[in-house]
Amino acid sequence: MLPTIVHGSSNKRKIPQRSQSSPPYKHASVDVLEMQLYRAVRYFLLLSEIFVSLPYDAHRHLPTDNNHKPGWLILHIAWGIFIYASLLVAIHSEYTQSNIDLPTIQKPLYFGEYLIYIVHIFHIIFSSYWARQKCRQFLRTIAEFDHTLVYFGRQPKYQGLTCFLKAHVFLVVLFVFFTASVDYFYSNRILLNYSRSLTVYLLPNLILSISLIQYYALLYAISQRSRRLNEILHAELTQKNIPRILNETLQRVRLLYSAIQVFTKEVNKTFSFTVILIYVGSFTNLSVNIFLIYKYVDDEDSPPFSWIFYSIVWTCMHIAKMFLILYYNNGIQRQNNNTVLIINEIGGQNTDMEDTITHFVLQLIINTRTNVVCGVAELNLNFITTLLTAMSTVFIFLLQYDITYEALMLTHNSGNLKRVT
Repeated sequence: MLPTIVHGSSNKRKIPQRSQSSPPYKHASVDVLEMQLYRAVRYFLLLSEIFVSLPYDAHRHLPTDNNHKPGWLILHIAWGIFIYASLLVAIHSEYTQSNIDLPTIQKPLYFGEYLIYIVHIFHIIFSSYWARQKCRQFLRTIAEFDHTLVYFGRQPKYQGLTCFLKAHVFLVVLFVFFTASVDYFYSNRILLNYSRSLTVYLLPNLILSISLIQYYALLYAISQRSRRLNEILHAELTQKNIPRILNETLQRVRLLYSAIQVFTKEVNKTFSFTVILIYVGSFTNLSVNIFLIYKYVDDEDSPPFSWIFYSIVWTCMHIAKMFLILYYNNGIQRQNNNTVLIINEIGGQNTDMEDTITHFVLQLIINTRTNVVCGVAELNLNFITTLLTAMSTVFIFLLQYDITYEALMLTHNSGNLKRVT
């Protein structure tokens, strides 16, 4: 826990007593701040429970045995099983009926996309119950960190986190609206095909989007708290305190940055499998879409407008998911770089604190692999170049394979025609 690292406070949790007037922030305990944090994210936690991205009762602050209802827990588990079973049935129907006439090259691509959906949704549902205390631990850690920042005169502001969640949920709602509308015409207005398409494509991506918002929100919270630490350092720099006081402040801020690095690494470790599957799934989907768009453009018969708009919506959604993961991780690294600049400026004005400054800078510039998932890739904006290179390679491979396959089929058909004549 963060306060333990910084000033050795106890981790024991006490339920705060309710009063008519809320205590001011400077007298607020960790539990009070945690309760305020739960109020700020309560509706999003409820939404996550509905879409089986969090276990039942995750929205409650400090649940006790008195308010625990096994009936609701069993109902929520049954709801998750029903969603997963519906996904399996719809995917089997889609692959065996709707995709039966697809070209040979497209079938394995669609099958790979379906397989990723099956594995990913199972992972989300299973891990939400297997690690059901993770959500509470993360929120508790944020509250403890905010409690520590109160000593520096920085009051917690949870309204920004609430607006952040609302904005992302609104984007998901827009995606659902456009996808469901276009999919109706794309399915030729056949109710069975329409409902099956929504279950196969829209439902899993909706669950994945809700799960990703949790990840975005944690990265956003880490970035904002790093920014507040930079504000503290900048304030100390402008006040020009005596070296002893400045040295004590730097030591405490350094410990807080160390705690942030540990917390960031824990968040990325928790969501590492999800991030890997997101990139594999989105990469596969984009490769299929780009290849199909090329095929339809090259075809003499122009594709229907519904298909074009449908592909654009999905392409934008997958690009947004991959980009936002890199963007919010890069935001944390950007704050880290800003801290290095501030520390160097402090060191230039206070030569008596050379050891503390050097220790702090080394801590910041050493690669602690906080933004690396599964030891595979470092999540920053430089990873975009790697993605573009890989996507172009896959596109060239699919194009060459398709040309070779069509040439072989044409040769085979010509040979059969000569035999007949």
